[in-house]
Amino acid sequence: MKLTCHCTGRGMESNWLDSYYESLEFLYWEPQHVFPKSHTAVELETLAKIAKQPSRLPAVRKHLREMEVTLNHNIRQFFLLAPDALRNKLFNELFGLQFGSEFVMYGSEIDTDFKLANCMQPDFLFVSETEIVCIEMKIAAKCSVDQVLKYALLGLAIEIKQERQKEHYLVLLGSGDFVGMFRERFESMAKLTEHIRNKDLNSFLLNKPAPFRKQPERLKQIVEQMDMRFLSYGQFARFLGEAEPPQTDKSPGAEVYRNLISGLVAELNRRKLS
Repeated sequence: MKLTCHCTGRGMESNWLDSYYESLEFLYWEPQHVFPKSHTAVELETLAKIAKQPSRLPAVRKHLREMEVTLNHNIRQFFLLAPDALRNKLFNELFGLQFGSEFVMYGSEIDTDFKLANCMQPDFLFVSETEIVCIEMKIAAKCSVDQVLKYALLGLAIEIKQERQKEHYLVLLGSGDFVGMFRERFESMAKLTEHIRNKDLNSFLLNKPAPFRKQPERLKQIVEQMDMRFLSYGQFARFLGEAEPPQTDKSPGAEVYRNLISGLVAELNRRKLS
């Protein structure tokens, strides 16, 4: 199993994620391109001059490639480009089930589509006719019980919108092991599940939109039935390595797929997450 970028015959050629970070660096050097022309033009020009100081470059690059939000973008782009079957295979292996339905991955429209009123924003949301699979990712920050409950709330919001009950699944993607993902340091998924099921959902719902407050019993059912699994970045990288087409497959599609997988795995390695 290979967990590093395949560069045979390609020298030091950049991968697709390098180009993403180069784009961010450009916007750092030239911030005036993302701000409208106004009375702040002078301030932006000054900022641009400071940004272009050579001494700032290493710090900027390091910060960009340590941010959780940029890794979120990387994984989102990967899922958008990778075959849909890869999502199902990942879910199949994690939950020990056969997910045969086609999943739709939602983006920034989640809040408006499901009338969440900014009460939560998932990292990744996949919805099929019968299932909802969410992924909550963490790097250095800790996850909270309230965040888990918000994923159950999201599931309820989707059911209300689509007018049908679904099966609910949550993947906790983190570095290290499961114990270190929560401040409470739950020793097992069973302990986390027990703790969540004992939470006061009425208090949790107090400041949530009215449609959700009207269905506390269904929220309770979702909380009790939601299947949660932990996935480390190392396990994710190994899964991707196993999905990579063999080097003997010289077809254009296989080459693109290898580049896609090797780029993300290289980024996980570079961040020392795998």
